[in-house]
Amino acid sequence: MKPPQFDGTTAWNAYRRHFKAAANANGWSSTEKATALTLALRGDVATVLQEISPEEQEVYKQLVGHLEIRYDQSHLEHVYHTQLKNRFQE
Repeated sequence: MKPPQFDGTTAWNAYRRHFKAAANANGWSSTEKATALTLALRGDVATVLQEISPEEQEVYKQLVGHLEIRYDQSHLEHVYHTQLKNRFQE
């Protein structure tokens, strides 16, 4: 089972769930997951690979950590809630 490509147009959390499902179905090791994820990156997302060392690219958790820093949107929920709260107060 081949994981989908990630180009940053879909939400990172949704993509990561799909990727994990493919990795589990294929029984990939951590190194295999890192390789598959590296190959799945497209477009501007692939520039993350230029910013990290080759050793970090081979460690799945470190690669995911770098991608989460840039593409995870869970922190935005708090920002949006604060903006909405401030709008109501105005």
